[in-house]
Amino acid sequence: MYVFMIVMLVFTVVSRILYAVLRVDAFLSIYVTFLTVFYHFSMRILVGECVTLIFRNREFHYNAGWYQQHRWEEKLYHILQIKHWKGKVITAKPEQFDMKQRTYQELLHNMTQAEIVHEIIMILSFVPLLGIVPYGAPAVFIMTSIAACLIDGMFVIIQRYNRPRVLKLKERMANRTIRIYEETK
Repeated sequence: MYVFMIVMLVFTVVSRILYAVLRVDAFLSIYVTFLTVFYHFSMRILVGECVTLIFRNREFHYNAGWYQQHRWEEKLYHILQIKHWKGKVITAKPEQFDMKQRTYQELLHNMTQAEIVHEIIMILSFVPLLGIVPYGAPAVFIMTSIAACLIDGMFVIIQRYNRPRVLKLKERMANRTIRIYEETK
């Protein structure tokens, strides 16, 4: 991901220089395209790293209103058939969500942190709309911003779908441990 970001930065700078020197409109379009792609990738990395730094040792309260799954969400998840496609989505850091390598508490923390990251990114996906004024082409900026927001919305949905299920698993394991402990007394 970092290599891709650097390549996009180089292409952005080169295409901007070519446009400044040659004044060919095609280079302006290429520059705006690379600039937008560079923004979306670098913003995602930056937001992810910042949220990790801020929240890595923070305890989340999963029964707080924001983290609770609402009744309408369950219906939405059924309509979207999330159960059938959530496992096929590419994850930036799959090791953070590996149930064999992580405790339930670590999974819950990572899921909640990922939800926060993607919610922030959804909002920041609309920053490129500021490019409409200097560069024109509002349709391109609007479509790419909406598409980026929807993609990150998909990741928020996955985290919100999974969190109550992991919480139930955690509770079942805790109850099972208590029962085993009481039986051995």
